[in-house]
Amino acid sequence: MHLKETHKLDLDQSYPCPSCKQGELIPITLTEAWGCDRCKQIFELKAEPDTIGKLSTPYPRQRTWKWNGKHWILNKKALKSSLSDVSAWNKVGVLLVLLWIGWTLLALTDFALALRALILLGLVVMFWVILRR
Repeated sequence: MHLKETHKLDLDQSYPCPSCKQGELIPITLTEAWGCDRCKQIFELKAEPDTIGKLSTPYPRQRTWKWNGKHWILNKKALKSSLSDVSAWNKVGVLLVLLWIGWTLLALTDFALALRALILLGLVVMFWVILRR
């Protein structure tokens, strides 16, 4: 059985930049972070062993890189989470089709107009929440 080899990241050592691939990650004193001398990105040590990610990005599913001893490898877990986003959008699409069918079946009464307004408000809030994630 082949054991996974770990290459512990040293907070005092420099590494090539995984983002721009041209710069060098230089340790930032008194932190668990490195800064690229070329693209000015800051990378922090993540909870997973030998893994770094960009510091304070606005994206919840940010890229992370794993050090294999020679170069950085893009962490596949971030890619798998983006596939779950596709299935979430498929569910939203099915919901929209069902709402459209229900919308066309409703009569044009005051109650139906109020119900349509509530459905539209719900959709706007739902899309706002999904896009903020």
